[in-house]
Amino acid sequence: MSRLPNILWLTSDQQRSDTIHALGNPYIDTPNLDRLCREGVAFTRAYCQNPICTPSRASFLTGKYPSSVNANINGADNLPEHCTLFPRRLKEIGYDCGLVGKLHITSAWDGFEPRMDDGYDYFENNLGSGHHLDHDDNVYAAWLREKGIDWRDILTKDDKHDYWWYRPDAPVDLRQTAFLAERAIQFMESRKGNRPWLLSVNCYDPHPPYDAPDELVEKYLSRDLPDPVFTPSDLESDKKLRCFFHQSDARPIDDTLRRNKASYYGMCEIVDRHYGWIIDALDRLGLRDDTIVIFNSDHGEMLGDHGLTHKGCRFYEGLVHIPLIISMPSRFRKDYKYDGLTELTDIVPTLAELCGIPLTDTHGVSLLPVLEGRADDSGRRFVRTEYYATLEEDRNYDALRSGGETIELPDDWTGSYACMYCDGRWKLNVFHSSSYGQLFDLKNDPQEQKNLWDDPGMQSIKTELLLKSFDASVRYTHPIQNRRGRY
Repeated sequence: MSRLPNILWLTSDQQRSDTIHALGNPYIDTPNLDRLCREGVAFTRAYCQNPICTPSRASFLTGKYPSSVNANINGADNLPEHCTLFPRRLKEIGYDCGLVGKLHITSAWDGFEPRMDDGYDYFENNLGSGHHLDHDDNVYAAWLREKGIDWRDILTKDDKHDYWWYRPDAPVDLRQTAFLAERAIQFMESRKGNRPWLLSVNCYDPHPPYDAPDELVEKYLSRDLPDPVFTPSDLESDKKLRCFFHQSDARPIDDTLRRNKASYYGMCEIVDRHYGWIIDALDRLGLRDDTIVIFNSDHGEMLGDHGLTHKGCRFYEGLVHIPLIISMPSRFRKDYKYDGLTELTDIVPTLAELCGIPLTDTHGVSLLPVLEGRADDSGRRFVRTEYYATLEEDRNYDALRSGGETIELPDDWTGSYACMYCDGRWKLNVFHSSSYGQLFDLKNDPQEQKNLWDDPGMQSIKTELLLKSFDASVRYTHPIQNRRGRY
């Protein structure tokens, strides 16, 4: 390759792995992501490193586990000074880096997200479509005004929530994803010369509220979608884990959960539609052969599985198993499904190897041998996901619990600390400060309906996995200290 590749990094928010038609979901329409699968490599067993937004994004933008960069919660002030986001590394070697949408590395709730030394020269950042729309500097609201639309004409709210959501009849192409697609295309059209670029596009869909247009909701309801995964034992399991943060209490499947799922599918289709505009623009501009396209989500969504919705301190497949597709038809394999284990930490070392950037401090492994067909194995033997929140964070999150119910925390509670270790077949979920955990055999129980934690015949396997999980946690702990002398 005569020049460094452009990088188009498309990220959705809270999208599950099982929401792409070409990867096994016959109910959903995702023609553009299907095309990306045909033109690249789909990593079918990719996992996030934290089941909430900011820690996951800090992780995949540094190639490190969230705890090792001290990025464990949403709404934090900033990343520690020692952290270097990968776009800044790209800028140092001459890349023109841009972002449209949200970065969500720092707090995005009290106002506009404060900048850090993130490496982005072009920064078209706004908060979620449902927050701070009345702020003079909200670029999405300004975009709507340019089209003669007052944002209040297409969004609504009630007294129970602090955010807005789209009205059922709001036009699809006035949603925030359409705004981001337009801005992304403008960025690509304005880039001239031989300087390579990175463009990060970060939409808010299909993050709740579940607010797809009625036409899409009814479309998916008419397809008789399978009910979310649920057994009565899920209710008992949830009671044992209620202290570990989540945003809804488990309940049996009902019509509300079914409608949520239909709306969520509609929102995934909208992401596909508008991200498709961006990919089409690559072709129109003659940039496809020179551009790596990445599609991933930061984490998944429970979507009614096990009676839960939203996200939080759980490690079920719907929440931690996410989509990851990488495409560059001129160089990478096409129409290839890689079924080995993959983490989002693997993206940074892959790009670093492609761009000739030496990395000595990443926790991921390069996927380039898989992408180029030189190997069918990334070398990864396990994936790992964390959730670390202090007692103060748990108390703060109480206000977010379903129905306003506050969970009474034990007197000796120190916070929600939990981790997942998965070797491909066995998944071990350890909820620290609790005698309860989960062990699932994903080969024989892919829907995680039989917890083997207390099974007498599984104790040797559980012990082995506990040791491996503990070893991994210690291995990836970074003391954040540099030696200056012998003593």
